[in-house]
Parts: sequence; structure tokens; C-alpha cells
Amino acid sequence: MKDSIELSINLKASSGWIWNALTDRGELENWWSESVVLEPKVGGAFKEPWMDDEGDKQMASGKVVKLKKEQFITFTWREKSWPKTAVTECTFTIEDTGKERVLTLEHSGWDTLPAEIRAKTIKDFKVGWGYHLKELKSYLDD
Repeated sequence: MKDSIELSINLKASSGWIWNALTDRGELENWWSESVVLEPKVGGAFKEPWMDDEGDKQMASGKVVKLKKEQFITFTWREKSWPKTAVTECTFTIEDTGKERVLTLEHSGWDTLPAEIRAKTIKDFKVGWGYHLKELKSYLDD
């Protein structure tokens, strides 16, 4: 299994509108969750509180490490249940092809997770990201 997730969607929305959907708290709740925070500045916070299948509260967190407005944002991702050394990295890239925009998500760094949980975690995240990107497309294209 590849130790990276890469998914893309084609969007009719402008780069500015896509950027807003990725970084504005009021917009994030329309496709991801009302509790997600992704501050569009280097050092800005990323937080995603969520509930697991057993109903236990979980928390994903990280920091924005680089960005270029309306082009890309990269942030670290760490689950509170992971070992302290396990940190992954997410990048949303917006590419304007003229007629539409291509939004690509790359989530990498899975080699920092213990081997015994890596494959299942990657699979779960790929399903989750697929769901969220479908929601984002539905939100932006409708």
C-alpha cells in the first residue's frame, strides 16, 4: 500500500471561493465540520474534534507550515491517540486550468505511524478524505 493519499476533484468555483471554503471557519462547517479550524497563516492552528465509532471524543491537531493564498496550504496532522512521534502532513493545492479548478489533497508522512496501525489508518483516512472532498464538491458546485 502506498504511504500517501492523493485525491483530486474538479470544481467550477473560483480559486478564491475554494480558498475560502478551505480556510474560513464559517465555510468549513458547510462541508467538513462546524468544529474544524484551519487558520490561513504560517503557524496557524489546525484542529478537528471528532467522535470515534465507540462515541469517544478524539482530536486531530497541527499547525500550518506553508501556504500561498488561493494556491496551496500545508499543515501537520496528529491524532491524540497516536504515538508522540507520529505526525503526518496534508496539502490542499488549487490549480486553475482555465475552465475549472482542480483541488488536490495529498496526505503523507504515514511512515511515522507504527507499522501495525499504518495500513488500516491510511485506508480509513482515504475513505474519510473521499467523503469530505465529495461534500466539498457538492457544496461548491451547487
